[in-house]
Amino acid sequence: MDPIVHGLRKKYASCFKFEHVNYHEATAWRDLLAPIGSPEFALLDASKQVLHRWFGVTPEEEFSAVLDPLCFS
Repeated sequence: MDPIVHGLRKKYASCFKFEHVNYHEATAWRDLLAPIGSPEFALLDASKQVLHRWFGVTPEEEFSAVLDPLCFS
């Protein structure tokens, strides 16, 4: 997933802030997201409400389908 994540960071850097949350570390982000698996990705709004989640190995197109309209419209 690293190549896809790095590509997403580059493509959407002007629109979104990216945070890496380690599933195995007790952190405020992990507590907020309550992850159920790994890899797992979540899109949050400014008030930290989850707007969308992706689970498992996810093709870049699935991210783009959700993120493009938010970033490039």
